[in-house]
Amino acid sequence: MPSQPVHVVDRPAVRRKLDAVVDHSITLVVAPAGAGKSVLLGQWAGTHPEFQFVWLEIVPGDDDPVRFRRRLLNGLAEVDPAFVDANLLTAMHGEGLGDAFLDDLAIQMTELPEVIIVLEDLHHLSNAALISDVARLSELLPRNVHLVLSSRADLPIAWSRQRMRLDVMEIRQVDLAFDDTDSAELLERITGQSFSADSVTALVNRTEGWAAGLQLAGMTLRLHEDPDDFVTQVSGTDRLIADYLSEEVLQAQSPDRRQLLLQMSVPDEMSADLIGYLTGTPNVQGILEELERESMFLVPLDSSREWYRFHHLFRDLLRFRLRAEDPDLESLLLHKGAAWHLEHGDADLAVECLLTARDWDAALDLIHARGSEIFERGEMATAIRWLSNIPEFVRADQHEVNLFLGFLLGTEGHAAAAEDVTRRVRVDPTASRGEAACAQVFLASLAQFRANHEMSIEMAEEALVMLDDLSDDEPMPAVVNLGDIDSLRTMALISGGRSHFLAGHLGEARTWLKSGLASTGAAYSIWRVSGLGSLALVEAWSGNIERAETLGDEALAVAQAVGMLGHPSTADAYLAITLAALERGEPRRAAISLHEGTVRSEANRRSQLSWVARLELALLRAAEGELQQSAAVLTSPQHPAGPPPPIVDERLRALEVHLLRLRGHLAEASRVSERGYLDSGILRFERVAVSLSVGQPDLARKLMDSVPSDIQPDNPAADLRAELQLAWMSAVEGSADTSQVHLLHALELGSRHSLVEIFVQAGAVIMQLVAGLQSNRTAFREAILRRSRELSSPSPGDDLVDPLTDRELEILSYLPSRFTNLEMAQRCYVSVNTIKTHMTHIYRKLDVANRNGAIRRAQEVGLL
Repeated sequence: MPSQPVHVVDRPAVRRKLDAVVDHSITLVVAPAGAGKSVLLGQWAGTHPEFQFVWLEIVPGDDDPVRFRRRLLNGLAEVDPAFVDANLLTAMHGEGLGDAFLDDLAIQMTELPEVIIVLEDLHHLSNAALISDVARLSELLPRNVHLVLSSRADLPIAWSRQRMRLDVMEIRQVDLAFDDTDSAELLERITGQSFSADSVTALVNRTEGWAAGLQLAGMTLRLHEDPDDFVTQVSGTDRLIADYLSEEVLQAQSPDRRQLLLQMSVPDEMSADLIGYLTGTPNVQGILEELERESMFLVPLDSSREWYRFHHLFRDLLRFRLRAEDPDLESLLLHKGAAWHLEHGDADLAVECLLTARDWDAALDLIHARGSEIFERGEMATAIRWLSNIPEFVRADQHEVNLFLGFLLGTEGHAAAAEDVTRRVRVDPTASRGEAACAQVFLASLAQFRANHEMSIEMAEEALVMLDDLSDDEPMPAVVNLGDIDSLRTMALISGGRSHFLAGHLGEARTWLKSGLASTGAAYSIWRVSGLGSLALVEAWSGNIERAETLGDEALAVAQAVGMLGHPSTADAYLAITLAALERGEPRRAAISLHEGTVRSEANRRSQLSWVARLELALLRAAEGELQQSAAVLTSPQHPAGPPPPIVDERLRALEVHLLRLRGHLAEASRVSERGYLDSGILRFERVAVSLSVGQPDLARKLMDSVPSDIQPDNPAADLRAELQLAWMSAVEGSADTSQVHLLHALELGSRHSLVEIFVQAGAVIMQLVAGLQSNRTAFREAILRRSRELSSPSPGDDLVDPLTDRELEILSYLPSRFTNLEMAQRCYVSVNTIKTHMTHIYRKLDVANRNGAIRRAQEVGLL
């Protein structure tokens, strides 16, 4: 919460208007610069010790959603330390905050006391996605949390829904304008003398009660013997008044003080140590305190009065004067400021100083030096802004700079822009062989963003050829400290593996990814997490469940060990674990990992991976027996950008037929199954099932005999489906013995790989065959039958007023294990805070007070 100026005037009537903040979700405070917004909010907050405040003064750097999110969560952590370890803090990529983050944040906020979140100077945000997310957050807030938005101008947000609900309070310039009484007190506090009522009224009329204008007028009145004569001179618009009065104030200073003020305007924020370093002035702290007492537009930024800034209007005037009088001095001070910030461990502010000084080379050197840190912290938007601020003519022939920009754009999800920037380096004849190879690898790495997977495969193959053609001593670009040949080769292999997977080439994908993980560059944690997760997804898709879970767990364990569990690179691992849980017939366990995988794939808009998450959501709904909801997922217009990758498209089409078949719409299922889809094992299984269901065994046999020769190796899921359709076909043809042989083979294969769900989702006929098999009483057969009964029985917990969500059901399933919150968090690869939040909601929904009560109640309603 900002400190109050020494000349502040208490305005109880205006303060009382703000008391209605707690009756609304949103309070808008919109007025021009210098209207007194911050002072009023600070005064009001100071009179309400019963509330907790999270106070963020927004600066242009907050356009980076990673920084904005981190600042918001750190502010909330001061209210509740549980927010410090929140999983929310780590999932930080993309243009905005993200729907999943906002949903989780709103849930966790319900556990807070009464909190007022003040976002001050929100006009500094230009990120449209971030502004939109602030609006969405306002709609999700629980009743114990209130949002106050302070801005110089109305934000591009439609508040119509909130206004219709009477959930918005607005404070405008007309509310903030000083009247004669307040103005007289303010002038007296600044000047130490009283003025006639006529003079005060005239000045209020001239300034229209504008707080900054009155403050400037008061400071200028100290210089005039005849206040009434001065008042008649004040005229014009707010800005003209500010310029005129500021000149008056500045000219009244001694030459040394005036020069110091000009130099102090260079940094956006200042401390005594910084100003002393820049100017060589002794006792700067005493000067800062004196300037504040004199109402020299110095705004304290903390309660200890260590950091200050000038009012924006006054700062602009000072900077204008400095540039006019000594053009070289500002650049000198900015360079000294950069050195001071570096010495004090703040490289970001050092970069900002160098960019303002237009020292492009020094700024680029510092940005490059921080490349890996930027990438790992997820602050790509800030680095992109820095590089974009460097004129294009400066960057035009600096291939390393453009490669770095292309890499950042790609990891942030701006795939088209990344491809454009990187391709220019790739084809530029002045690029070195190392730079061209690096560009080729970066182009290949966009596989999960690009719908043309055959092109991505060709790019990866060409990248490997180019890398193999380089000598060991070939000069390589220093891009994010990852431009060495070993790292680039690992990137190319993992990218090629991902491309093959998305194209439906599971065997080739497995080969490429294994080679990538065996390469030297895979020692880098992000590449290892990426490669392990992608290989896990290949194995889960193939039905190698235990192998998939082992790889996925290893990927997440590596990410957890290096503090990057929320990094987008973990998305593949979470989605692989989801699919493995679904194939085991454990939909509840799949729910949390699906949520985490979806959040991370959408974080930087990897549309092709988001299609995988969308398919898994439809499969989850089907596994829960919610066939209508599963179909709704398939037909929803809200889907990832571009077409689905072939590996997903074939399963989406097969699932469409599957859902129609299970719901009894056999004619429609038959019609849909005959569309010109790419033939595949899983779609062929559904076509055979439809043909058998409608009494067309000859067509089913014809389809079974048309198995192509390019069957994927090491694919137990495909092998199991083939055995099941042979068992079904033999039973229809009256060959009970043959049917039993194939069914036993299927059970043995399924048991070996824990593939429960394939049996259950095959339908009633297969389940009847399994149930009627008297010679096989194995635990795996019993697991299939138990899962079938679970799917066909009424959903447990239906009598609860507020049903548990999928993620809450998974957490509930762990309660009898007596795992601690930490152990559950580690098992689910989420934060302890996330577990605690879900536990709180479980207790509330089950109407119990503790874990034992939750277990008993869950057993009563059939949830355990």
